[in-house]
Amino acid sequence: MAQRIVILSGKGGAGKSTAAVLLARSLHAAGKKVLLVDADVGMNALSILTGTAQKTVYHWGDALTGAAVRDCIVSCGDGVSLLPAPGLPSADHTPAAFRGLIQSLDGAYDFILIDGPAGIGAGMALAAAPAEKALLLSSPDDVSVSGCAAAARRIGACGPAQTRLIINRFRFQAVRKCRQINVDHMIDRAGVRLIGIVPEDKNLWYFGSAGLLPKPASPAIDAYGRIAGRLLGQQISLNVSLLK
Repeated sequence: MAQRIVILSGKGGAGKSTAAVLLARSLHAAGKKVLLVDADVGMNALSILTGTAQKTVYHWGDALTGAAVRDCIVSCGDGVSLLPAPGLPSADHTPAAFRGLIQSLDGAYDFILIDGPAGIGAGMALAAAPAEKALLLSSPDDVSVSGCAAAARRIGACGPAQTRLIINRFRFQAVRKCRQINVDHMIDRAGVRLIGIVPEDKNLWYFGSAGLLPKPASPAIDAYGRIAGRLLGQQISLNVSLLK
């Protein structure tokens, strides 16, 4: 039975698609079978980040209208699979239909990670419908935290029974100089329990544009590895060096 987890953010640019890919690869490295699902209709971010855009033929919208879902899934070449998003929204893309499709894949995977759109509109409700858990990403700035808090207030009504916060692009020096919000204030404002802190990592700068993964020793890779471990039920402490 797969763990179905949706990854969301209150505003764009928080890094949720990158988080989805790096978490998927961390979970695969731990021996788990992982499916990425792109629920950000029209954006194709996961196809770009996984280097599968050129070999994508079908998407989950096709599966809702009669295509075999196995024909819509593509291999990312690293042990992770991807179910791509449609290019355009459709009346067939209802939360109930999407939930049924994703739940039908439960027996084939250990984890199903759903990358949802930014914001709190209908796209969020669609992406969250099949999920048991939600991960909310926020960077340490006022606009991102405000969006995260708005998403947190709505997420429970969309399906997930548990929500956790990932603080992304954290820089302690910026916090010390009052240029970013500190961890305690972010947790208080979002109203969501923390699962991990990901430091700003220059190794990720080229990931979005060129699909170049950072080396395994990079701070972001280490942080997502820790978060993956917590999703697996391991007792892993926060990296306190980020807070000094």
